[in-house]
Amino acid sequence: MKQVWRLVSVQLWAMLGSMFAIGEMRKKKTRVLYVGFTFFALIMSLVSFFYGYSMGLSLKQFNSIEIMPSLFMALTSMAVLFTTIYKVKGTLFGFEDYDMVMSLPISTGKIVASRIILLYSINLVFVLIVIIPMMVAYGILVRPSVGFYIFNVLTVFFIPLIPIIIATFFGTVITYISMGFRYSNIIYMVFTFIFLIGIMISPYILADSQQVLVELGKYLSKQINTIYPLAGLYFEAVIKLDFWSLLIFIAISVIAFILFSLLVGKVFVKINTTIMTGRYKGNYKLGKLKSNKPLTALYRKELKRYFSSPVYVMNTGFGIAIMFIGAIALPFVNLNDLAAEMQMMGDLHDFVPIFITFCIATSCTTMASISMEGKNIWIVKSIPVSVITVFASKILVNLTTLSPVIPATILIIITLKIPFIKGLLILLTAVSFSVFISMYGLMINLNFPNLQWSSETVVVKQSTASMISVFSGLGLLALQYFLWIYTGNYMVAALVFICILWLLNLVIYKILTGKGRKQFESL
Repeated sequence: MKQVWRLVSVQLWAMLGSMFAIGEMRKKKTRVLYVGFTFFALIMSLVSFFYGYSMGLSLKQFNSIEIMPSLFMALTSMAVLFTTIYKVKGTLFGFEDYDMVMSLPISTGKIVASRIILLYSINLVFVLIVIIPMMVAYGILVRPSVGFYIFNVLTVFFIPLIPIIIATFFGTVITYISMGFRYSNIIYMVFTFIFLIGIMISPYILADSQQVLVELGKYLSKQINTIYPLAGLYFEAVIKLDFWSLLIFIAISVIAFILFSLLVGKVFVKINTTIMTGRYKGNYKLGKLKSNKPLTALYRKELKRYFSSPVYVMNTGFGIAIMFIGAIALPFVNLNDLAAEMQMMGDLHDFVPIFITFCIATSCTTMASISMEGKNIWIVKSIPVSVITVFASKILVNLTTLSPVIPATILIIITLKIPFIKGLLILLTAVSFSVFISMYGLMINLNFPNLQWSSETVVVKQSTASMISVFSGLGLLALQYFLWIYTGNYMVAALVFICILWLLNLVIYKILTGKGRKQFESL
């Protein structure tokens, strides 16, 4: 058992060290790691608390506050499901140091146990950050008995088990099917996108809008139990303090996870061998050697590198995919009825730029483009091109991934019949923010590079650069909303916001061409 925990601790240490970009600070590494993790957990817990408290107040107005714990439990489980589907490849199966780990004098069963515990630990931290603040917010609003807190603490450690099982199954199936194709990564990403989008839209397909009008609380509760039946047991255990529901919830989770672990142990080597070697065949034919200009060649290299990483694409492309699909589906949705049912306040047109900015803010590829070079960074540095050309190629890839924003925004403007001037400002805001997020992400990654990673997931999802980039983008989203509220006029707010963005773009450009160039050369 010591070997299992040693493997887990080494993997967690490497992941957290990469996450906070500690580098080679040997003496201060432990302190920086603990301080960084504590700060991150505290900030995320505060965000979760305020979000939970706000949602609790809304539910209280509908006399549905009792569904708040099960609602958060279901949403947390769905979040674990979403993130684990494309985390399976790289954590449990197909991880980069597979050959090195398998060569260690440790049994395969212990290696499998360490990978499963690692996957569970990562998801448990997320669950604790969401559920514990929710429990506090619910306690302030409802003042429940002590039993609520006891049952909540008992169940919180079992919440991620079933979602991990489901996500691992679908993630493995998607990975295995995609191995049969030449462009396996693209096929894997397409299957994953389809699966995730299918999960997101299924509640709306099953929904009965008349039921929403009758009683929102019952509607939400029924939808939660339909999506995730264990939420019903969780509700009975935590809210009604039903001891048998608690036992059944824990028993189902534990037994299913044990069977899942045994199954993974049997297929671990076979699946990893298939993923690492591939199943497709290709016939190489000698053809003409094509040459391109330096910027074009670097751009194509960056684009191929981007699409070769499913984690990279899924983490930075999902927001834009949702926006594009939503824009296409918009003509078939009766938004007036939807807004009336949900009692939305304000003009629907004014929420469009907020939504667009959010999608762009979560679609920054440059925040990891330097780190993704890894130990091969010397190759890019040694080629006879300027640093600015290297920067431009990475920024162009981000702008390419954001290019669907333009047709999607135009389609939304036309569908909602937004006035021409207002629509033009929305489009200009989208373009301006796209340029900003592309340049800003690169600047952040130059300040917080991570070239010693062993998993792409750490760089793309869990690094300091990725967190700063995403939360800074969401901070500007809050600024955009504040300007709209403060001025009371979207057009004035949009003009001010666009001016701020281009001022920031100019400052970042100066930094990239000056300090940024030196930072890249020193890597």
